[in-house]
Amino acid sequence: MVQKSKKNILKIGGILLFICHFYKLGNAFASGSYPHAEHYEFNYSEQKIIDAIEIVKRENVNLSVGKGWEDTHSTDHWNHIYFNFHNRMLLTWLQPNGENKTTFAFVSIQDENSKWKSINDDFGYLENRKIKKEFEEEIVEKIKKQLMKSSH
Repeated sequence: MVQKSKKNILKIGGILLFICHFYKLGNAFASGSYPHAEHYEFNYSEQKIIDAIEIVKRENVNLSVGKGWEDTHSTDHWNHIYFNFHNRMLLTWLQPNGENKTTFAFVSIQDENSKWKSINDDFGYLENRKIKKEFEEEIVEKIKKQLMKSSH
């Protein structure tokens, strides 16, 4: 009876290990330029969100970045926006998603050595969750509040 129980545990462990490796392999071949970005959908035009972000940055100087961090590739599919986030650079993008809908995505953040790390990929579960929660509280919620103010 004990021998059969050990075999079942080994089988289950093997299956879980296979699933984990299969998931990681799929992640390695994820499509797109920013496959791991965390997306936030807004029912506003891209320009309204850009305007709200500019106001949020003006009112929260700690989120502003210096010169040289502006999006200079205006012909690509994304409008890249950088934030100062806990004294580390943070990359986001905006992209129109239909009429009066825009996707705002959190892409990556620099680590202490100024190396870019992708959200939802390069961090452990707890650290990733913590970073996203802080991002949502300190940036996304402020943008939402500004959008609500400007729509009245």
